Amino acid sequence: MLILLIGKGNTGGNNKRPHKTKGILLVMMAEQTTQRRQYFRLPYPDTSQPPFKLDNGKDNYRVLEIAENSLLLELSSEQSLSVNTPLAGEIIFHDMSSEYLSGTVFRLDDRGAVILLKRGISFRQVIREQLYIKSHFPRFFRHR
Repeated sequence: MLILLIGKGNTGGNNKRPHKTKGILLVMMAEQTTQRRQYFRLPYPDTSQPPFKLDNGKDNYRVLEIAENSLLLELSSEQSLSVNTPLAGEIIFHDMSSEYLSGTVFRLDDRGAVILLKRGISFRQVIREQLYIKSHFPRFFRHR
């Protein structure tokens, strides 16, 4: 709950006796919004999803979202992963820079596989990717 007193006149300040003010007492219920996520997640447009190439050389996944500590990978019908499976490989970003990542499958859901990273993506790279998406797909974030 948030209580605001909107009024006029001096409430005392440097005076020894405070002045009485005529004001409006405004009571507002503040919406309790709790941010449960510790890290910012960045979704990719369909046409700009970077590849994640596993060390085994044969499996590639499309990256649907990145965060500093996780990835969301798209799973095709031929690909299967299970929870706690270790993965390691390279993600190649829009500017052809890459980062080597390793982690484990944390969760599987209808969107894909969430990979919890041991050493995450640099914050700088996440920001560079966000700027790229905002400049090349200006309407993308408006519709989310």
